Amino acid sequence: MFVEKKRILIVDDVAEYVQSLGRALSMEYDIEKTFNLEDAKKAMDNSISLCLVDIRLSEDDMSNRDGIIFLGWIKDQFPEVPVVMMSAYRDFDSAVDALNLHAAGYLKKPINLKELKRVIASFLDKEG
Repeated sequence: MFVEKKRILIVDDVAEYVQSLGRALSMEYDIEKTFNLEDAKKAMDNSISLCLVDIRLSEDDMSNRDGIIFLGWIKDQFPEVPVVMMSAYRDFDSAVDALNLHAAGYLKKPINLKELKRVIASFLDKEG
């Protein structure tokens, strides 16, 4: 019996990071990859089971919080989809904002793959 893989949307401005996470997760999940806010919104639909979103989607702009903007947009458009936020920076305000917008989790980069897979499974495996 063929079981369709659940889809994960990865949003991060660092292409190498997106590719690396995609490779690590592609055996268990279908991976959609985007690198900015606009493309992330276009890629988001009802087939996405979970999102992994970097808080800052431009390394050139230290005030960039497009990931937080995307989180708010997802929660408005697709409130049932869990969103796990990621960041390489110690930005307490962004973490609080993400949790206040109902992020499902917050992971510090570099991501521990075992932890990431455990977090993803905790949301997607319970869906049956």
